[in-house]
Order: sequence, then structure tokens, then C-alpha cells
Amino acid sequence: MAIGFLVLLAAGLCQGSFGLGYKKYTPFSWAAFWGIYEIMCIITAVLFAFIMAPELAEIFTRQGFGYFLVPLGCGAVWGLSAVGFSKGIDKIGMSLVYGISMGISTIVGSLTPMMISRSFPEGGSAVFFWVGLLLTVLGVVIVTVAGIKRDGRAKGSVFGIALAVFSGIGSGFMNVGFSHSEEVAAGLQALNRPQLAVSAARWLPVLVGGCLAGLIYCIGEVSVKREWKTVVQKGSAVRTLKLFGVSIVWYAALILYGLSTDLLGEMGETVGWILFNALALIVSVFWGLKTGEWKGAKKGLLFAGCGVLIAAWIFTVLV
Repeated sequence: MAIGFLVLLAAGLCQGSFGLGYKKYTPFSWAAFWGIYEIMCIITAVLFAFIMAPELAEIFTRQGFGYFLVPLGCGAVWGLSAVGFSKGIDKIGMSLVYGISMGISTIVGSLTPMMISRSFPEGGSAVFFWVGLLLTVLGVVIVTVAGIKRDGRAKGSVFGIALAVFSGIGSGFMNVGFSHSEEVAAGLQALNRPQLAVSAARWLPVLVGGCLAGLIYCIGEVSVKREWKTVVQKGSAVRTLKLFGVSIVWYAALILYGLSTDLLGEMGETVGWILFNALALIVSVFWGLKTGEWKGAKKGLLFAGCGVLIAAWIFTVLV
């Protein structure tokens, strides 16, 4: 179990860090940037999955297309919600969008798999779980408020808040799609494939569904705005290579999270998702401090929110 938490820590570090690669879109337009990034993510996910498990195509074929409707659909919801996350920032600011999105993602991603499997914690474990979940949401709210105070104002808009809510729901659906792929995991485990291969296989339908949905949206926007020329210009090749590196860090976060769910046992996909989101938020706060996003701003609420999240981890670990 201790190894599982260490792996989850590594996943949270990656999840909270890959956003550093999103600081600038240049030389691309917004849609061209995200479209190319979606392609890099698909390449990374497909290559790793089939390198780790060459027989994956046979296992997928054996399951039949109907089996993948849920993970593909959940992935598509996540892919479109990621677009909403970025667009929502333009409406109400990054602090508010990030806080709303992560809070809802934590709830949806942890509770939905339990409701589907009807596997709820019992006895003392239930108390630790619910207290940990509530503290996680409280910590996210406090960090969000700190972000709003730092920004000095919120460009409030009903549409922007709706986009942030949709982003959180979509992000939580990633975990729902991942939880639905246990039969693929069983097939690979029967072949004695390592847990990294199992994690890669379980994520693949979700990630492909999400990246394709996002890519289709981006192609449409690039076409409508006639921004194809931004794809091929000075500096685009170097930026594309950097995006490939970012996609690897992002993918590593998900693969390590998937590995940790197995190591954490029966409640891994629920407890792990809560800790994964909390860790990612703390790491992203650290990078925000490091890159000067909080320069000159009061940080008391920020540190208080991080403290509440740490308390949430303690309760959640005890489940």
C-alpha cells in the first residue's frame, strides 16, 4: 500500500506540472496549438500501450465495439470539457475555473465509480472517506477564493461558470471511463503483463475518445477562422517537439495514477482520484508561486487551503 501512495505522489507531481507547457500558444493560434497537442497525446498513448502490450489489438477485438462505448463516450465528454476549461478562463479567470473544475471533478470521479459498482466504504472507513472528501472540496474552495482575491476581480458570466462546471464533470468522467475497462485489465493480467501495460490499456479508449473529440473541435475552429497558416511557420517544429514532451508528462500522470489504483486495493479508483486531484492542485500552486503568479499577493488563504488538502489526505489514506 505504501508503494501505491508513492506512485500516486509521482502521478500528482506530473499532473500538477504538465500545465507549465501551456504558458504560451505562440507561434500557433489557440485552436492550432490544442489540435497539435491532441495529436501528440494520441501518438503518445497509442505507442506506449502497444509497446507495453503487443497483443492489445487482439484483446480489444475480442471485447467487441459495444464494450468500448462507455470509455469512448466518457473520453469524448472529457475532451470537449477540456475545451470548455480553456474557453472558461477567458470568461471568468483561471483561478475560478480551476477551482470549480477540480472540485466537481473530485466529486464526480470518486463517487460515480462507487455508485456504478455499488461498492461503498463501510464502518470506520466510511467516516474517513467522507471526511476526506469533504475536506478536499473545502480545500479546493479555499484555494479558489485565494485565487479570486489575487486576481482582484472576476469577469463573472453565467456562461463562463457553466463552462467551468462542464469542465469539472468531464474531468470526473475520465475516471468513470477508466473504471469501466476492468475486463481488458483481466485479459492482460492473464497474460502476466506488467501493471504499467494494464494501466496503459485501460486508459487508451478514454484518451483516444477525448483527444479525437477535442481535435475535431479544433479543426473546425481553425477552418472557420482560417488559421491553417499558423501550423507551418517559423518556430512551429520546435514548439511541436516541446508539445510532444508535454504530452509525455501528462500521459505519465495518468499511467502512474492507473498503476496506483491497483496498488491501493479495492478503493483505489475512488480514494486515488481524490488524492490525485488534491496533489495536482498543491503542485500547481507551487509552480504558480515559483513562476511569480502570486507575486505581491497575500498568500494566507492559499496556504490555509493547502493545509486543509493535506488534512484531507491524512483522512483519505486511513480509508
